[in-house]
Amino acid sequence: MRVCLRTVAVCAAWLPLTACGIQETDVVGAGSAATVDVLPARQVRMLLFFLSPDGVLMPVPRSVGESGFAGEQQGPDSSEEGGRPATEKAVAALLAGPNEAEKRAGLVNETSLPALNAPARTRTTANGVEVTLAAPLDGLTRPAEGQLVCTVAFAENVDGTPMVTLRGTDGTRAPARCDPRPGVASSAAGSAPR
Repeated sequence: MRVCLRTVAVCAAWLPLTACGIQETDVVGAGSAATVDVLPARQVRMLLFFLSPDGVLMPVPRSVGESGFAGEQQGPDSSEEGGRPATEKAVAALLAGPNEAEKRAGLVNETSLPALNAPARTRTTANGVEVTLAAPLDGLTRPAEGQLVCTVAFAENVDGTPMVTLRGTDGTRAPARCDPRPGVASSAAGSAPR
């Protein structure tokens, strides 16, 4: 009798699990991970890349008109069509260095970056964007190159994906792509001047 009752109890426990009529399905995709935009909004900010006290490349958003260097003009000339800051303005802001709040946070420019008086010109190419600086690139370290490459890449595209070629008065660097992961300056086909 006990064996019979146990068998009935086990069957009664399994019945709701097997008789509900729901069939097994494959995993259903829910799309990509959510992204959060940093403030200010992409359309009115520039993203500059400075170095943390331990040498890690750090993205720093600034509103257009808050670039932090003397002589910047605000208004229609300070941004491209659609309100995005011009790449040259982003490079000039980077070369001017961190503003006071950024300095208090410990952010710095790599010492081998050219001075602010080295204006930049950019042009779009089939391979990405080319930046011409009125300064030599000899002595430009990998962290400094990463600062320039990432600042230009994110000024050109909100995803920071364009290849960036740096030209100086003494030669051209191989095209590089920004890799903003902590501790990684950039990945390049070769970073020596040519």
